[in-house]
This record gives sequence, structure tokens and C-alpha cells, in this order.
Amino acid sequence: MILAFIELKNTIIGEQNSKMADMKKFNELRAQNNKFVYKSYEIKEDRQNITLEFHYRLHEAARVSDFHHRLKLKKDEKMTTAFAMQNIVFHIGLAEAISYYKIAAPKDFVIECGSLNEEQKKWFSKLYFNGLGEFIYCNNIAVTEDTLVNFITADAEPFQKISLQTQENNIIPIGGGKDSLVSYELLKEAFADSLMFSMNPIVASKKVLDAHPLNAIELERELDLKQIFAFNNSGYLNGHIPFSSIVGFISIWLGLLYETRYIVLSNESSANEENIIYNGQKINHQYSKSIEFEDDFRWYISNFITDDVEYFSFLRPLDEIHIAKLFAEVAKEHFFDFRSCNVGSKRNEWCGKCPKCLFTYIMLCNYIDDVTLQKIFAKDMLDDASLQELFDGLSQSDALKPFECVGTYDEVNYALSKKYATYKREELPYLLKNYKPKEMDYDLSVDYDANNNLPPKFKEVLKKYVAKFSF
Repeated sequence: MILAFIELKNTIIGEQNSKMADMKKFNELRAQNNKFVYKSYEIKEDRQNITLEFHYRLHEAARVSDFHHRLKLKKDEKMTTAFAMQNIVFHIGLAEAISYYKIAAPKDFVIECGSLNEEQKKWFSKLYFNGLGEFIYCNNIAVTEDTLVNFITADAEPFQKISLQTQENNIIPIGGGKDSLVSYELLKEAFADSLMFSMNPIVASKKVLDAHPLNAIELERELDLKQIFAFNNSGYLNGHIPFSSIVGFISIWLGLLYETRYIVLSNESSANEENIIYNGQKINHQYSKSIEFEDDFRWYISNFITDDVEYFSFLRPLDEIHIAKLFAEVAKEHFFDFRSCNVGSKRNEWCGKCPKCLFTYIMLCNYIDDVTLQKIFAKDMLDDASLQELFDGLSQSDALKPFECVGTYDEVNYALSKKYATYKREELPYLLKNYKPKEMDYDLSVDYDANNNLPPKFKEVLKKYVAKFSF
């Protein structure tokens, strides 16, 4: 008992020392990296392409480092560039800057190519703080929303809002996973001319775009990876960023270019749940997919950029159980093409070892037959003993919820308990042998009026399909 106590005490002291060392590194980096600068943005247009180029700079005590970031979009006949796009392009650059800012996370963030008023500074302070929540947690950083970053802007004229006559049509970001495919399948009848957008598309999303070439928007995003990797290899900071916020600003730009009113995301209600609370902060891997961010983003776009493009999530009233069943019903043609695994997506495979693979398998296990599901994932993931820790993280509320785009504990336990009941005791796969099914009253009803921003026509489409498949 005494030895066990000593071991526990040493473990706690070790963890505390590790956190102190991380915090010391963070403070040292902030001291020697005294400011981050958003130097400039540039819009280049020729007959074939529109290219956006962004220049950032990190000031250290002994050196200055430059970062160059680029977005490239092929032009087509549906697009118009006959409007002043400086406002939205400036904001894309401000959202993209977070990939470089986090390297040292200096206190001062100087903007030399535009201005923000106090409301806008506060908005971006919230985005950076909550969007970097996982980064803050994983690097053991002790900061608040008020102390993480101080935006200092140029003394320039404020940007004017953009006014365009947009059409009642959609742009649907396609990521290659099941959620965006569900949105596309449910909306294709009501909106036959929906545009589909993918950034650096993986094989799964490229296949969808290639099947609809006249409705496809493909954007090339090029980070300054050589510089980023050089800093990371030198001991600078790294971690998760709010990528969906970047997609948000870029999609507003696309809505303006294509004079299209609706940007249709595929974020569900489960994205609202945090992974852990750290120093009083809710750490949510999916913060920029949450309803809190969506509401904030809509407010910001309407107040400072345009009233003519509207951003919302079509699947927000649903949870992962609803989406899994809808996917199984309406997206059969995509069963062997979709990829939600971040580890294997570039190789067009399911790695079979990560939280996203296991979670997706669990969500689908009651709606796709075992033979087909095991063929999709190349194995029975519930029978893989090496996944026990991930399984516990997904199913046990006292474990750390994996930092991935996964659903709630209740969703996982509902799916597992339902699947458990289909086996005889002696047939249980490995991960279910010690699992205790839950007696739970899981509410599958859908509230279409709470915590979502669906326009009426979209709400009616969603209601029709949910009613059709009897949840």
C-alpha cells in the first residue's frame, strides 16, 4: 500500500513537473517571439484562375521568419468577379493565419493590411481561444481568452460590406465522409443545381465532384509546410486548429463568387459536446462545428461582410444515430467510397486503428449488415482487442473522449447496447465481452425548432426524410 501510494505520488509530481515544463516553454516562446504580423494579402486573377496569396511574419529576438500561404481556384462560366472582394479575402487571411500563429503563440498579433473594430477583435479573440482549445490543453498552457492574443490593427478605413444579388441555391462542402454525403443526397432533388465544394479533395470527395463536373468547385490550398515543419522540428508548438472556421470564410467567398445564397454545412448536434473541461475552459475538438460557433459566425458575416450569403448546418437538428441511419438508407452507392478516417483518407483507406474509424463503425453497425460493414472496414472492428482503450474513451464518460470528430457517450452507448442485444452471449465480439449494455431511454425524436438555423425549405426537406425512415 505504501509503495503504491509513493508510486502514485511520484506520478502526480511527474505530471505536474511536465506541465510546468510545457508552460515554461510556452512562456519562453512568447518572450522571445514578441509579435506575429499579418503583412498582406493579394488577389491575382487571370483567364484561368483566381489566386489568393497571404504573407505572415513571426518576429523573434534574433530573427524574422516569413510565411507564404496560397489558395488557388479555377475559374468557370458560373463565376463572377465583378465585385470588390477585399473584405472577405482579408478575413480569409485572418482565419488562415492561425496555422502559423500557433507556432509560438505570441501575445501581440499585428495586422498591417486592414482594420478591426473592438467588437471584431473580441470576436476573433474568442475564435482563437476556443478554436485553439485542444492545442492549449495538449500543450498544458494556462491562458484566458483575454490573455492569449492581443490584436493590433492598422489605422485604416474599415471595410465596406459586400452587396450582391444572390440566387436561391446551395454550395455544399464535400469532405468525403458520411455526413456531407447525406446532405447532398437529401438535397439533390429539391436543389438539382447545388454546387459541391472541396478543398484539396481526397479520393472519396474527388469521386463525387468528378461525377458532377458542371457543379463542382475544387480549391487548391497550399500551406508553407517547409517553414511549419522546420519550426516544429526545432521544438516550437503544434496542435489542432479550428479548420471549419477557415472553411467557413472561404465558403462565404465562394458564395459571393458564384452568387449563391446558401452555404450548407453538415454539422450535427453532437458537435456541441466538449471533450474535457480544462482550467474552466470547455475543450471541444469540434468547436468550429458547434452551434455556438455557427451562431457567432452568422452574426459576424451579417454585421461585417455581407447579408447576401447565409451559412448554416443542414444536419444540426440531428444526432449521429439519425445520420448513420440516413446514410445507410440513401447513400448505398457511397458505401465503399466514403472515408471519414483522417489517418487513412489520403491513401483512400480506413486505417482501422483510430477513434474515427471505430466510432464510424459503431454508428453504422445497426444499420448496415455485418458482412458489408466488415468488408467496408476490412475487419470486424468490435472484435479487435487492440482497440480497447479507444473503445473505453468513446463509451465511458469518465474516460477522456478522443480528440476527434466523434459523437456523444449516449450515442455510442445506445448503438452498442442495441448491437449487443443481437448477439448470443458466446458470440460476442471481443470489445463487447466485458461491455455492460445500458438501460437507457434514448430520445430519437427531432426538435426542428431548437438550436439550428435552417431556412424553412431546408427544414421541410429534412422533416420529409426523417419521417420516411421512422426514427
